[in-house]
Amino acid sequence: MVNDVGQSDRSTEQDTAVSAPKRWAWLLGATCVVVLPLLFAVVMALRVTGGGASAWKWLPKALASGGFVKYALITMVLGAALLLVCVMLWRIGARARRRCRSEEGGAIVEFALVLPLATALVLLLAQSSFLMVGHLCVQYSAYCAARAAIVVIPDDLAQYGGEAQNYVDPNPDNSLKQGRILRAAAWAVMPISCSIRAQEEASEPELVEGLEEFFTAYGKPTPGWVRANLQRKWKYAIDHTFVELSPPISGDLYGEDEDVLVRVEHTFYLSVPIARTIFKALSGDDGVELDIGIGEYGMVMRATCSLTNEGVQDYVDEETFPKDR
Repeated sequence: MVNDVGQSDRSTEQDTAVSAPKRWAWLLGATCVVVLPLLFAVVMALRVTGGGASAWKWLPKALASGGFVKYALITMVLGAALLLVCVMLWRIGARARRRCRSEEGGAIVEFALVLPLATALVLLLAQSSFLMVGHLCVQYSAYCAARAAIVVIPDDLAQYGGEAQNYVDPNPDNSLKQGRILRAAAWAVMPISCSIRAQEEASEPELVEGLEEFFTAYGKPTPGWVRANLQRKWKYAIDHTFVELSPPISGDLYGEDEDVLVRVEHTFYLSVPIARTIFKALSGDDGVELDIGIGEYGMVMRATCSLTNEGVQDYVDEETFPKDR
């Protein structure tokens, strides 16, 4: 009787000792599912946008945007599903190790049935993570466009054949100022733009030459992507990014201290095989087929940013310095 009680106590202790690591493993796995995708998206977005102090001006709004929250939730669900599938694969392997050789065929069949599901979840998880990064970068693009707008709108470009001070031609094809704002927005999303071989290259060699001079000036070798991908990325970014300015509140001129709202629309390139087809189908009207090859898809992303037009300071403050003693 005493031995039975002792054995029961020891088995209970063993069960507790075994279940505790399992609880910690599940807790760690759940934390990774929730935290890692968000950290990945934020770190990647800060890396491609340069980060810096300006990140705090657009990143909080970007993290609260509907598009980012939507794909963050999708990524978490996919991560949880992938975690469960991995647990299933681990258990299948554990059962196979305990079985005799005559039953190993059943474990192989189970593994073959679960593996395609795991592969599909990995592809979907990768694409949804890229979509989170894409939404953050488009938000940054809207910030860059708005920052460019409040700089170029007050400029007097009449001497260059452009618009007068605080005036913007409503026709984008005739507006030097809208062209500069568009290029600022496109430059911000260029790191996430398409660079496949089927994508046409831009005819702006000054981009490549400028970067080559930059790296040479610092004594560094020019990375291979400068000549291989830069022109393709710029061509895709400038062709698939659109900018719209809010009209002046009164008349044709923007006033000083007037808020300028900029809307940016960018077609984000879906790059992950299989997953891109699924996301394109689920995106409705925002999922589009690109003209750069068969089976190439994109997703339209939108963002807005408002900054204050401060006008032009047409004078220079006179500075005085104390005389050297």
